Amino acid sequence: MTKAFFVTGTDTEVGKTVATRAILHAAGHA
Repeated sequence: MTKAFFVTGTDTEVGKTVATRAILHAAGHA
């Protein structure tokens, strides 16, 4: 089953890249 995530933020430098990497890392080890 394919899962989809939508990561959004209201400004720059709010950690979208860090959050996305953490989600992908956790999903890879699930």
